[in-house]
Amino acid sequence: MASVRPQKTCVACQNGVATCRGCQKCFCLTHFTEHRQELDRRMGEIVHEHNQLREALGSQDNVHPLVSRIEDWKKASIQNINNAAKQARTDLQAFLDSTKHRLVDSLGSIADQLKLSQTAPVYTENELDEWMKQLAELREMFEKPQNIEIVEDESRNSSVRMIKVTEKSNSRSYPTINQKTLQSRPSTAVVSTGT
Repeated sequence: MASVRPQKTCVACQNGVATCRGCQKCFCLTHFTEHRQELDRRMGEIVHEHNQLREALGSQDNVHPLVSRIEDWKKASIQNINNAAKQARTDLQAFLDSTKHRLVDSLGSIADQLKLSQTAPVYTENELDEWMKQLAELREMFEKPQNIEIVEDESRNSSVRMIKVTEKSNSRSYPTINQKTLQSRPSTAVVSTGT
């Protein structure tokens, strides 16, 4: 006795039977044709996408978005470095100007002492040596300021660290008039302060 297999019906209209081997759905002949046309349309989209991707890969003009991102990072980093360098130069100039001002004040004090000593030539070798020592110290402070340093920003975990100029808080004092020398010298001139 032959068994009757139950018939599957079309998913769209419930008539006729044709099974798509891809999606395993049943269709009538009309809807099966429409289903194949839809598959052909999708195939066309895939071929089009394939061709565009092949063209993009073959083109030398296209810049990959990651390359653009690296270039943007490079430009921003260079700008940050330029800004840090500009700020460091500005700070350094301010510190150098301040140091120069203090050195000029110290030189003025030494100049007053030298003028006083030249008017009454009673200076000794020790005083000459002391003035020369003070001038050498001032020159060293001018040429190699000990109170200024350039430091790298250690807080950044990066291959490019920013720098900044700082003034040390425990800077050396500037030489001034040797008070012992003036006090031990015989008084030969009276200086008026005008008060």
